[in-house]
Amino acid sequence: MNTTRIRHLSLLLFLGPLSMLMAGALDGDLKPGRNDVSFDYLGRTRTTTIMVPKATAIPPEGWPLVMMLHGAGGSSKNVLESTGWAEMGEKEGIVTVFPNGTPRDESKPESFSRNPQTWNSGAKLSLSSGASSAIAKNIDDVGFLTQLLDRVCRQLKIDPRRIYVAGHSNGAQMAYLFASKSSSMIAAVGVMAGHSYAEQKPLDSPISLIQIVGDHDPFTPMAGGEAGVLGRTMSVPPALDSPRLWALSLGISAEARITRDDKTLTIRTWGPAASGAEVRSIVVKGHGHAYLSRQDRYHPAILFGPTVNSLNATETMWEFFLHHPKPN
Repeated sequence: MNTTRIRHLSLLLFLGPLSMLMAGALDGDLKPGRNDVSFDYLGRTRTTTIMVPKATAIPPEGWPLVMMLHGAGGSSKNVLESTGWAEMGEKEGIVTVFPNGTPRDESKPESFSRNPQTWNSGAKLSLSSGASSAIAKNIDDVGFLTQLLDRVCRQLKIDPRRIYVAGHSNGAQMAYLFASKSSSMIAAVGVMAGHSYAEQKPLDSPISLIQIVGDHDPFTPMAGGEAGVLGRTMSVPPALDSPRLWALSLGISAEARITRDDKTLTIRTWGPAASGAEVRSIVVKGHGHAYLSRQDRYHPAILFGPTVNSLNATETMWEFFLHHPKPN
């Protein structure tokens, strides 16, 4: 057994009893189909929806797992309905996990406009929730997501080499941060329309990355600078800084190869590294901030920029994930 897997299994064995003491069990066993579950983490009730394939036998090595993180104002319900990851999970035999962030007012139900949920992604501020955001409250979302995956891996047979995290917008920021902090657990990360605010340093274990971004995104601009809408803005880095810095974290040259450049897409690739990990960036021309899927109805152009359908983000991420398990 390789040393990475030994470390992962040792972590699960260590965290298992500890996490049971800290936070109580998931509400019931996970069954095929939809599971709406909750547990206490550091005094907060945290919730998630977990979809277990109904028509697929458990592979000998275990199911792959994709955890999809919603954007600011979103929810597990939102991304479950709008991204197509649940349908992809049933079709391809993937356990899909849709956690919730923290609402601005934790005493009331979440609402996109009135009570948005956010993640403590490492950014300095939140345009949607300001002084009541998960960032401002310093919510331990890395710890919550780590414990969530630990619990799922103890209840289901999950392939430890095929655990992936994806995210959109604020969820993309959180996916970057979580993967960088939990690199021994995650094989690859897929992000749509979001920057990395993770500390720039070599990753403890190699993780491949695919970034998808529109060149008309008001929140993730190609050139960086002030980003946002309706007078609420913040300073952000250029969109391609995040994959370039991720490549450096893998020990790959910062110089990308352009493997496609036409009127629809520009694709850049960094690597692969000696481990086989690589970084890919896809710039979708004419597209704004919306998650690219046929089901998305949550991102009107007046706020989020135009939508084009040059590719499907979920299908594109899954194809990348398939070719990038955790290196041995």
